[in-house]
Parts: sequence; structure tokens; C-alpha cells
Amino acid sequence: MTEKKDWTVGEWIYKPEEMFSVKDKVTIVTGAASGIGRAIALGFDALGARVVLADINEEGIEEAAKECRGDILKTKLDVTDEKSIQAAIKKTMNKYGRIDVSFNIPGINIRKPALELTYEEYDKVLQINQVGVFKCAREVGKIMCDQKKGSMINMASLLAEGVLPFQVAYASTKGAIRQMTGVLAIEWAPYVRVNAIGPCYIETPLVKQVMTNTKWYESMRKLNIQKRFGKPEEIVGTAVFLASDASSLYTGALLLPDGGMCNFFGWVET
Repeated sequence: MTEKKDWTVGEWIYKPEEMFSVKDKVTIVTGAASGIGRAIALGFDALGARVVLADINEEGIEEAAKECRGDILKTKLDVTDEKSIQAAIKKTMNKYGRIDVSFNIPGINIRKPALELTYEEYDKVLQINQVGVFKCAREVGKIMCDQKKGSMINMASLLAEGVLPFQVAYASTKGAIRQMTGVLAIEWAPYVRVNAIGPCYIETPLVKQVMTNTKWYESMRKLNIQKRFGKPEEIVGTAVFLASDASSLYTGALLLPDGGMCNFFGWVET
């Protein structure tokens, strides 16, 4: 009698040649007008996903759309306004009838010492980075839980793991997003996966504003053992992994594409 094998490739839960595929996945990208959001939107479009470009910056959406080659949808979305989020989701559902992947990316930063940061400034960062992300996650989560399928990816930061001065508001929101991601992963299991990405400093418009401070830039660059900041397109691979079947056992996780910065915080070459 021939012994039965434990498994064969033909019995896998996905085809190995398609495990990293995002082709035809309906993918909402909030913050698609610039930076990491734009890179993810363009990357997923190039890989055959059906991308929803969502941002409050309509001019930026139009510019990003010009670079796309596939099936896209443009929609204005203000993460602080529930009705705006709901309208964008309704527009998406009317066209595609489902949401497979959702990226919650928008974020701002006000870099000041804690004693100089006003309550109004602190609240502004929280309302966009933390509350806005939760509103997007909650509204899309309703759809994903109802359809019993979906992958949600929230944008955290390496500052969800370590801390730096002058980042009290920003770091607070990114730590909260990490914990929020874990809670949502538990509540929406087993059908909906929720993960987060925590990049190092990426050369986005937000970061380029402070890169002109040469002293600050050099000190931060040296904390990264690759001795550089990342490019927006370098986050796309992590995004594809979390959106695809390749990450089917990942939920509640924080992945850190950070050039080794978090692991080696405080290390200085001698």
C-alpha cells in the first residue's frame, strides 16, 4: 500500500504562483495623493489591482491618476468627516460591489517639544492620525465583516516601537494605531485580517520638510544601519505581502520596513 502524503502543492489553500498576487483586488488607498499612499496606489495599479484613490487633496488624486494604467476610481475623502468616508465607501461599493483590501495611511506631524506643543496642535494630530484612521477602519470594517473577507493595513511607524524627542503627538498616535490594529484583528477574526506597517523615515513630502535641517537629517540617517532614509516605493513590497495570500497567517502584526533602525536604536558607528 502506498503511504498517503501529508500534502501536495495541488492541495494548498492557494496556488503558489499566485500567493503574492493582488490582481483584481479592490483596494482602497486613503492618502493616495502623495507619499507612501501614492506609491502604494501606483504599485497596486501596476500589479493589476482595482485601486480606489482616496484623499482630501483632489488635485493630488488627479496627478496620481494620470500615472495609473488600470481600473481605478477617484474619490474625495476627509478622514475627519464620517459622512465623507461613508460617501467614498458607497461610491466604491456601487462600482465594484466589494472591498478586498484597505490601506489607512493619512497622517500629519507637528514636531515640537512637549512643553511648547499647544493642546490644539496635539488634538489636530490625533484627529487625523488616530481618530481619522479609526473612522476609516470602522466604516470599511463593516463591509469586510459583512462579506466575511478582507485585508486591512494601517500605517503606523517605527515610533510605535521606539521614541524620539519632539514627537509626542505623532508617536502617541502611532502607538495607538498599533494597539488598535491588534484589537480589530481579534474582533474581526477569523475572516478579516488587520495588520500594520511601521516604516522608518521615508522621503515623503512630510519628511522632506525637515530634511533641510542638515544636523537633524544626519543624526537620524546614522540611526538607520543602512545609513539612509527609505523611498516611498520601498514600502510597496510590504504592502503587497500583507494584502496577498502570502500573509494568510498574519493578523494583528506590525511589520517594520525600517532599514534596521528600530532594532539598533541608539547604535552609533565608532
